Formats: sequence, C-alpha cells, structure tokens
Amino acid sequence: MNRQAEELIKFIDNSPTAFHAAAELKKQLKKAGFKELNAAHKWDLKKGEKYFVSRNDSALIAFVTGKDFLNQGLRIISSHTDSPGLKVKPDPVINSDGQYVLNTEIYGGPILNTWYDRDLSLAGKIVLKSENSFELKERLIDLNKNLAVIPNLPIHLNKDVNQKGEIDQKKGLRALLTQDLEKNNVKSNSKTDLTIKDLIAQVSDFSAAEILETELYLYPTQKAHFLGPNQEYIAAGRQDNLAMVHASLKALLMSKVEDWTQMAIFYDNEEIGSHTPQGADSPFAGDLIERIIYNLGADREDYYRIIEKSFLISADMAHAVHPNFSEEYDQNNRPLLNQGPVIKYNANLKYTTNAGTAGVLIDLMQKNNISYQIYSNRTDKRGGSTIGPIAATQLGIKSIDLGNPLLAMHSSRELGGSSDQKEMIKLMNLFFQQK
Repeated sequence: MNRQAEELIKFIDNSPTAFHAAAELKKQLKKAGFKELNAAHKWDLKKGEKYFVSRNDSALIAFVTGKDFLNQGLRIISSHTDSPGLKVKPDPVINSDGQYVLNTEIYGGPILNTWYDRDLSLAGKIVLKSENSFELKERLIDLNKNLAVIPNLPIHLNKDVNQKGEIDQKKGLRALLTQDLEKNNVKSNSKTDLTIKDLIAQVSDFSAAEILETELYLYPTQKAHFLGPNQEYIAAGRQDNLAMVHASLKALLMSKVEDWTQMAIFYDNEEIGSHTPQGADSPFAGDLIERIIYNLGADREDYYRIIEKSFLISADMAHAVHPNFSEEYDQNNRPLLNQGPVIKYNANLKYTTNAGTAGVLIDLMQKNNISYQIYSNRTDKRGGSTIGPIAATQLGIKSIDLGNPLLAMHSSRELGGSSDQKEMIKLMNLFFQQK
C-alpha cells in the first residue's frame, strides 16, 4: 500500500476534532522547520522563510515567503479542518429512568442514522481556571475510550423504521453513557448529580473543580483502515475534509522556496457556513496576506498587484458515483474512486471553477501523467458548496474547486480510494512548485 494513504489514515485517527487536526498540523509544521507566529506580537518576516499562524486552536495558515513575491503573487491551497457530527450541549448529562444520557446537537449536515449503534468517545477542548480571567488555560482532550452509544429503538417498537427512518432530533440523538448501578429501580427524569466535568475527571488527569467550560464532540472510536481485496479503499469518518487537509499539508512540506509565496489555509467551520472568525467568510486570510506583504516592505498598490497574480485551489472532497444509485448523478460527469483528482463545476458558481482556472490544472496534470475527472451535479439536483466561493470572494483571487472522490460523504464512516491521495499530493506539489 502506498505511504501517502497510510499517513492519511494515521492523520485521521489523530484528529477526532478540528482542534486535534490543527494540533497535528502544528506538530508536523514545526518538525519541518516552520516558525509559529503570535498574531498579537510584532512580526519581522524574511523572504524565503517558513511560518504559520493559528486561530481558535482549530484553524491555521502556513506559508513560505517567496523570493520575488512582489512580481510572482501567491499560490494558495485552502481546505477545512471540521467535519459534520454531533456536538455536546452545555450541561449535557440527563437522568432518564436511572440511565444517564448525553444531550447533543447536530453540527453541520451529518447522515444521522450512521451514528446509531457505534462505539463513541468524546474529544475537544476544555478551559481551566487561572489567576488571570483573560488568560485562561485551554487544553485539548481526547477521552479515547468507548464511553457511549446511541442505541436504536428495536424494530418491534418502531415497525416503520425501514420505511420512514425518521429521527427524533430532540431525543433520538442522545448518547447512553452509564446508569445508576446502586438504584436498580430508579425512575427519574430529574437533573442528575453526574456532570460532564465529573465524567472527564473519571477518565483523565483533570479534576472537575479546575474545569470552567468544555467544547466537546462525540466521535466513533473505530479506527480508519483499508478495505477491499486489494486494499483499494479507505474506510474512515472525517475524510471530508481531512483528506484534503493532509494532502495540502504534505504538498507544502515537500515544497522548496520559490519566487512566489506558497500558502496552505486550513479554515474551520465550513460545515456550518464559514461565518466565524476562523472560517472562510472572515478577514483571517486576507488580513494575513496584507500583513505578510507589508512586513516584507510592500505597499497597498503592491497588494493589488499581488492579488491579481495569485491563484487559489479550494480543496474539498467530491462525490464519487454510487454503484447502486448511479441514476442520481450527471450522465457524463461521473467520478470514480481511485481514478484521480476531480475538478468540480457548477453553473451558479457553488464551485468557483471556470475554463481559465481549470485549464491551468488540466495542463499540469496532462504534462505530468496525472489522470483527472470532472464532477457536475445532475441538473435537477442542488448540490452542496465549498469554501471556494466564499474564500475567493473574500480575497478576490482567481480560483478552482478540486477534490478527491468519496462515497457516503457526511456519513460517520465514509469510503475513499486509497490511491487517490498519492495523486492529489503530487498535483498539489506541482501547483506549488511548477514554474
């Protein structure tokens, strides 16, 4: 099996939340010699150096300053660290007939029935007490144990489940945690003494008393792995969009200093619309670009020149043709797993691709023997969108939407092609490096 696919599997397993994905990015960037910048401090950047800056512990921008950045512009690949799932509510533990369940709410657009009857754990961020209220300590946490499950109601009590399959989002997504083993006959729906802080204290090194607040998500504990007689598939949640996060990271780490500035943007909150300080619909990337070029001695006029010479790849996964429901896809534009990167088109520019931007990548792929595919929604179907239109609008940079094909997108267990990651990394590195 190819090394890139094995590394992707490890990256996914190490990244149960966007916070952990960003932490994994930081670790690999630092190992490769990138210097972390503090956004609150004054910078002194140098040409031909490697840097990164983070926001909210869930988004990050890494870049290599170009030797002739004024005349060559930027080459940018953007992706996002978040995935659809179930977020834990504040004060989430409920006593239901002596059984303790965890109250959740939906983050993004997950396929809800895929979360049933799976071993689940908790991960995210906790905020700890400190002497200074405006300098609190924040720590990432992964309880990394089979702690909960969302059980299905038996078919005998829900006879239409296979016909309707509707989910009660108010109570049908509560995860069973434990029960009161001391009181077998408890029948109470009152507030319990068990809290989420108590639960964290039971299975970690933190005490309940030192925890001020939590930001936690459920995640399936089943590890990512290869599937198929020839290990041709990757079975794992969060491939949308950690596969593109991993690919753009690897492409940047492989790159050498060039005349142009190379940049990888890892946004958060794409799955809920990107309308956050760390999302694509924010000044995060635009402000950073201005800060970089002004720090290197450019002025406002130079900024406009650089933007006109820049190019953005919006990297997000694409829909592969489902073998059982092929009629749901466009007649000609039908990507398959393990057949190469997918260029995504939409007439209403839900994807930013146009003929000019597509031509750049098609030319790169044809010259370097990389197979590629095209995706467009069936005309009567309204597809999703990506960070591409938002980021391109914020930055004013010509752009293209690109991704690897994926089955069961937004399921808690998605299916990707194991050879596609290698080809995507190759293409992204050519984008960063090719003169």
